[in-house]
Amino acid sequence: MRIPSGGLAAAVLSLGLLVVACGGDAEQDATPGPSTSPSASSAPTPAATPTPEADGYLPVPSGVSLTTPGTRLGLKEAAVAAWQPRQDLVGVVDVAVTRIEETTVQASLAGFDLGQEEQRSTPYFVRASVTNVGETDLGARQVPLYFLDGTGGLVAPTGVARDFRACPGSTLPAVFAPGDETRTCLIFLVPKDATLQSIMFRPPEGVVPLQWTGKVTAPKAPAATGKGRGRG
Repeated sequence: MRIPSGGLAAAVLSLGLLVVACGGDAEQDATPGPSTSPSASSAPTPAATPTPEADGYLPVPSGVSLTTPGTRLGLKEAAVAAWQPRQDLVGVVDVAVTRIEETTVQASLAGFDLGQEEQRSTPYFVRASVTNVGETDLGARQVPLYFLDGTGGLVAPTGVARDFRACPGSTLPAVFAPGDETRTCLIFLVPKDATLQSIMFRPPEGVVPLQWTGKVTAPKAPAATGKGRGRG
């Protein structure tokens, strides 16, 4: 399902599998979709809400420079970006989209329990490298990368367990402390016939997003069949 991206302020629905809440008063953690081992999310601890900087972006540690909003990057080009996973937490990462792969439900997700709409979708695997350059543990968070289609609509990623061989690591490791590095892979179930405009890092409301573009390829190795049950 496509939704308009105007203002980037509306809640995003990803093909009925994932709801992402937006705004300073709501959790923005991804809820696992088709997953072999979904994990429960805990309630946030009350704390002072970070105050956005004058340019609308979030505060970051001293010595960290955020990439200029609106920058367009090629695959493997890194950017430093910030987002607010929840009201009292700011995440700052050095992130690069390294590979964009197009596959099929039959080849890669045949073992998942998907609805009719998801069965007709085109799965994309988006691989990225991530380094925590902030001051907070981002364990089990999902980096806010989205599929921006040719009409300007957004598709949110589904949540998948880190042991899913075809595209492991939808979320960051359980502990992802400052200075930690990892590779992650997000799955996007894109409506049939939709075209890719870019992979977008979704920043706070009012900040122009970062975008990555590059050649779309097939998965490097034969995709493993998922053995868990998804939510369709």
